[in-house]
Amino acid sequence: MPIQKITREEILTKCVERFRTHGFHRTTMNDLAEVCGLQKGSFYHYFRCKDEILHEGLVQTRDFFADHIFTIAYDNDILPQERMKSMLASHVAIMLRGNGGCLVANVSAETLNSTPEFMPLLREISDRWHAALTHILRSCRPSEEAESIAWRIMQDIEGAVMLSRLYANEQFTTEAVERSVAYCT
Repeated sequence: MPIQKITREEILTKCVERFRTHGFHRTTMNDLAEVCGLQKGSFYHYFRCKDEILHEGLVQTRDFFADHIFTIAYDNDILPQERMKSMLASHVAIMLRGNGGCLVANVSAETLNSTPEFMPLLREISDRWHAALTHILRSCRPSEEAESIAWRIMQDIEGAVMLSRLYANEQFTTEAVERSVAYCT
């Protein structure tokens, strides 16, 4: 295999996609090197181990969602129902892209007992999602109720993504987004 020029960011993106589609434990360093078009020895020039790659991939995911998805919630010039629909539709589109579902949910389920050092970062991502939803909902609901509904929306969306994948039917996610928007009325 010829050695290719690739940036660390491109490697992270490809590795995160591999983790999303094949899981953390089922992916080897050989798999990651191959998906990046690198020889295994060259791959170690960029990363020492899978844990380091996943950690940086989760940081990259956290930052992407913070900068491009969750910011929608804080644009108070847009009606709450429009913010909710736009943010969740963008979020769901990412989770349904490719063959993997939600990276945060998948990694949480897979590594909870085996690799607990990922939990603080996974919780931070989930907490930011919850905060964004809560912010939108506080426009039309009391604070405590908004927080509770935000957790319910997260559960609904995650379940809908799983069912959409399982039954190859995006109607599950479409309806979950619609139910979430209805909380804003």
